[in-house]
Amino acid sequence: MADSNMHSIPYTQFSMEMRSGKVIKIDDGFTNLLGYTDEDVANGLVFKQFVPSIEYDEIISELREQFIAKRYACYQHQVVSKTGETLEIVSFFTIQNKLLNGHRVLEISIADITNIMK
Repeated sequence: MADSNMHSIPYTQFSMEMRSGKVIKIDDGFTNLLGYTDEDVANGLVFKQFVPSIEYDEIISELREQFIAKRYACYQHQVVSKTGETLEIVSFFTIQNKLLNGHRVLEISIADITNIMK
């Protein structure tokens, strides 16, 4: 695979409540990529904290429209780590067939493409 065009890309998967944007579950990749920990999640980490340039209400409206036709959506955008570093990412959103406290749950996978874009 030395001559392959395949390259490993840092990624993570996490869950959040669709309506509120509250992050409810992260993996180790989330902490490695963005610096947020399980303690931050327990303290109420929300999507807007690391994606401040996106109007959350607008993105949720767009996701709801897309989810009518399909159960997923994919976007390229920026996130800001806990230390203030801006990363260029690709996000893949999947709506789950479960409710948590009356809220739809989204599973989100993100891949860091910052170094690929340079």
